[in-house]
Amino acid sequence: MKNKLFAAFLLTIVMLVGISTVSAANFEIDHVEVDDIVAVENGDSIFVERGQDSVVEVFIEGNGSSDDVRVKAYIGGYEYDDIEALSNIFEVEAGVDYRKVLRLSIPEDLEASDDYSLRIRVYDDDEEVEKNYVLRIQEPRHYLNIQDVIIRPDSTIEAGRPLFVTVRVEDLGAKKEEDIKIVVSIPELGVSARDYIDELTADEDSDNNEDNEDEEDSMSSNEILLRIPEDAKTGSYDLEVRVEYNRGHSVETARETITVKGSDETQAQEKKSETVVSVDSTSKTVAQDSEVGYKIMVANLGSEPALYSLEVSGEQLFADARVEPSFVTVQPDNTGEFVVYLKTKEDASEGRHSFVAKLKSGSTIVQEVSLTADVTKETATSGLFGGDVKQALLIGVLVLVVVLIIVGLVVAFTRKGDDEPGAGEGQSYYYYPKY
Repeated sequence: MKNKLFAAFLLTIVMLVGISTVSAANFEIDHVEVDDIVAVENGDSIFVERGQDSVVEVFIEGNGSSDDVRVKAYIGGYEYDDIEALSNIFEVEAGVDYRKVLRLSIPEDLEASDDYSLRIRVYDDDEEVEKNYVLRIQEPRHYLNIQDVIIRPDSTIEAGRPLFVTVRVEDLGAKKEEDIKIVVSIPELGVSARDYIDELTADEDSDNNEDNEDEEDSMSSNEILLRIPEDAKTGSYDLEVRVEYNRGHSVETARETITVKGSDETQAQEKKSETVVSVDSTSKTVAQDSEVGYKIMVANLGSEPALYSLEVSGEQLFADARVEPSFVTVQPDNTGEFVVYLKTKEDASEGRHSFVAKLKSGSTIVQEVSLTADVTKETATSGLFGGDVKQALLIGVLVLVVVLIIVGLVVAFTRKGDDEPGAGEGQSYYYYPKY
């Protein structure tokens, strides 16, 4: 009997120690409300609509003192991310009640008609308490989501040019939607256009309805044409997308920004960057293991100074190239000059070889010039910039003609001096051409 009484005493002591240990936490969760509905731990589900923010209120009782307490609310089971909300750090004191409000953003694509666990955790550096509640995720009755707005050719467009807009829409509601109207507009420019999607079925219906395999829960509109007015001024404009459904009672909107280049800026830009390129010769003859040069002249017809560079490519298999100078600054209405020096390799194959010179202003390619080199085994006889035997012969003939003219002039002046009175009197002189 005494042993039984002693065992009962020990059990009582253990229970009291356990109770005191449990109650030793500095805080505890009194209750939780979700969208003003009191939640019961592991009890009935609370309805939450996807695509909406749910307000979670956590009521806490202070049993002791702690100055680094946080509250975390999170939902498990979402495939793509964590659904959670976290409070700021706060201080807890014994005998004081606290209310912390968190907002959980329920994703639009979270599986509907399913139950999810809502976990509420209160913790500090040393201890934590947690309780679980059940949320029932439901889709709204009518809800279309604008998935994407596609703009072609680009979000930057010149005045007077056409702009094409495609809108992709998905049905995330519980009901099929029909006669969906899509309106695209730029209010500041006074332009708008519209298109229709016949029908979209709910996501769950399309997954479960095997009899209607052709039904879609998401679809893109046709390309909607907007023509930017020719007199539109340069600037940024709002492109507004409006999706009307549920017989016009429901509306979804989206907004994109486009940049318009007015006609005045387009012309100024063209004038600003106008460049003319010319080459002394695009094709030259050069012997193996010899060098030839191509003069490339650049005229800046723009309204501002321009810094140019020249890049050569395509010559690596048969020659080495260098450009002098590396950069040229050309003032408005002035010209500059580059020289491309092409040094052929000893084993360069005979025949015509092509390469390209790219004129650049900054990182922008202004113009590409195609050049060719006719490689021969003969030694170049016409110099760096000739590269043509016929041209050398022509120059030689011209030089010879000039020498003959000079000799003829000298002879003529000599004869005239000898014919003057008193010069060589009584004697006759005969001149024979010297060969």
